[in-house]
Amino acid sequence: MTAVSERADGSTTPPEPETKVSDRDRRCLATGVMKPKTEMIRFVIGPDQSVVPDLSENLPGHGLWVTASPADIQLAIKKNLFAKAAKEQARPAPDLVDLVTRLLRKRCCEFLGLSKSAGNAVLGETQTEAALRANKLGLYLHAPDATRALDNRNNISECDLLTRDEMGAAFGYDRIVYAGLTPHSLTGRVKRELEKLRSMTTILTPQTTISVEESPEG
Repeated sequence: MTAVSERADGSTTPPEPETKVSDRDRRCLATGVMKPKTEMIRFVIGPDQSVVPDLSENLPGHGLWVTASPADIQLAIKKNLFAKAAKEQARPAPDLVDLVTRLLRKRCCEFLGLSKSAGNAVLGETQTEAALRANKLGLYLHAPDATRALDNRNNISECDLLTRDEMGAAFGYDRIVYAGLTPHSLTGRVKRELEKLRSMTTILTPQTTISVEESPEG
């Protein structure tokens, strides 16, 4: 119950509004800051006391949340915060940061494959540039070693984190240099996972600009 304070003259002052924490927010183990789950990585303690990244956020066990940042994950390891939060022994792998990054790359590619199956992927230089000019894309992807920048006059969310080999494998080809995703709920998922990958990648290019707020959910 919220208390109502009483003044000396007998009148009362209304209670201050309570600050509610969204069920989509979690507290980072490393920093203690509340952040949206979309910016964080969930971990659980496995049966062998290993620290397991749970990117799908559905593994059984107490969720341990850390901001998708190499520095924060390393800090959680250094200060033994996984064990302290779980109140049991925890053995994070020495290469946990690299493991999370690899799993994120794999997850992003899996969502790209699902997007192609759903019919909302545009592949190839000519097709992607035409879709960009027509403002039909929700996300524009190109390999980091693409030979030229396509005409993105509409400032569509852009990402160059995935290699041509990774995009090719995701879409069922040997290599893909340019691709786009039309507005779709899957496109929103891809953008959120790519944003986590961006946060986990220490060396970025200026073209890596992903706006998750622009993603339609339908």
